[in-house]
Order: sequence, then structure tokens, then C-alpha cells
Amino acid sequence: MNAEKAKELLSYHSCRHMDIDSPKWANGFLGSLRPFKGELIESNFTEVMECLKALQGEFDGSTVDREILANIIGIIHSARAWASPDGMLGSNHLLSEAQTARLNLWTDIIEEALMWLLDGVPEEAFSSYQMYLDGEFEV
Repeated sequence: MNAEKAKELLSYHSCRHMDIDSPKWANGFLGSLRPFKGELIESNFTEVMECLKALQGEFDGSTVDREILANIIGIIHSARAWASPDGMLGSNHLLSEAQTARLNLWTDIIEEALMWLLDGVPEEAFSSYQMYLDGEFEV
């Protein structure tokens, strides 16, 4: 995946893309949570992480594209807020305990990758993601 495709996909996953009629918008990471259809879509999480991998080079300089950060932080913030006990998913009991734990884990892994990329330590950015792929997290 090239950087431009990764930027576009992140904008769909964050529901910040202007093409709101696209199935990718409605079924992306955040779009699939509103309205919640009862199922978390793991491929959305893995696609967000693959986008971050494709965008590693964007974090090498002293500045980072505002749109990249807005999309990633939007995903992290909204998912965490919606899954909280007072959020739209938590307060309406739309997520099971296992789904809440899984969504929080995904959010934590995305946030950790962003933190390491911003800190200039890309070799650490995807270690938790790899552990997740290797089945080292129980959710």
C-alpha cells in the first residue's frame, strides 16, 4: 500500500472522508460502530494498522501531516469515548464485555503505534500489533 492510499483509507476509517455515501465510510472502523450492527470487524483494525505501517515515513521529519494525525486521533478518541460506560455504545449496552475489551485493545494498540512513531522509534511501533497477530493477547 502506498502513502496516498493509506491516507485515503484512514480518512474513511475515521469518518472524515467527504464521500459519505461510500460503503467504505459506513463500514470502516468508526462507521461500523454507528449504528452498531452487533459485530466488531477485525479487518478494519488490521487495515488501520497496515495504513500506519505504510505511513511510517511520514513520521520521519519534524512535522506530520495534520490530516494523518486528525484521522488517527479521531479513531482513537471516538472509539474510546463510544465504548466507555457513558458513551453511546457503553451506555446503551450495545457491546458485550468481550467486545468492549477487544475494542479497547485495538484502540490501545493503535495509540501505542502512533506514540512510538511520533517519538521516532518505528522499530517499537508495531510490536504490540505483532503480538496481537501472534495471538499473545487474550480477548
